[in-house]
Amino acid sequence: HRAASYSYWKSVNSIFEIHNETANIWSHLLGATWFLLMFIEFFYSGLAYHISLGDGVALGLYYLCVMVCFLLSTSFHTFCDHSSDVHKLSNELDHLGIVLLMWGTGMSGTHFAFYCHPTIRSAYFALLTITAFGCGLFTLQPKFRQPDYKTTRYLMYVLLDASLFAPVLHGLLSFGVSSLEEMMGLGSFLHLAVINSFGAALYVWRIPERWYPGMFDLIGHGHNWMHVLALVGALVRLQGLLQVADAWQRGGHMHGFCNAL
Repeated sequence: HRAASYSYWKSVNSIFEIHNETANIWSHLLGATWFLLMFIEFFYSGLAYHISLGDGVALGLYYLCVMVCFLLSTSFHTFCDHSSDVHKLSNELDHLGIVLLMWGTGMSGTHFAFYCHPTIRSAYFALLTITAFGCGLFTLQPKFRQPDYKTTRYLMYVLLDASLFAPVLHGLLSFGVSSLEEMMGLGSFLHLAVINSFGAALYVWRIPERWYPGMFDLIGHGHNWMHVLALVGALVRLQGLLQVADAWQRGGHMHGFCNAL
């Protein structure tokens, strides 16, 4: 563990040292860099020049939300040793990044799921944005991190999760599994949910360090695995979104527009 640095410069320099936050810092710093490079590659790829503006915005939003989330996570694990006040602020921003990523994931998926139903899509956009905004406000209010507001925080995140899955469930009931897979990449979305849930379980239940005290203090503890799995899940979902965007342009009845409109 690092001692309190009371210096941003010392905290930044500590990313090159070995301590219990090293893996957390580098996993998401490299992850953010990786997504930036992939976004640049996408921007200059053939797909970027053939998809519609709306599709490009949806994909760009996902890239951006992943990068910001990982950078805020990196910032927290870099500066959490600075002081108590900086620890609290960076932790709030870290959680805000998670909210932002959930919002971006929901918005991009909903864009494709209801491609031919703009009114329904707009309604879900509004629902996702309102719930994410509410969660963001709660996250940035120090008093809401106190034990007295534990139930309120829990309900806010439940509401955000519900708004994330609501359009997916709606799509399943309206279009069926196979059509929704083609339309919004259902499989990659569900894989993302499973991967992140597994990572969160490792973190909450402190696996594997609870079974081998002291062995995973520096690397390999549940928080590390949650970071790695968050990156894996984000990559899986990205591939699904890219395939869906390509399908809307090239696949059979999908040409980037809806014949019914």
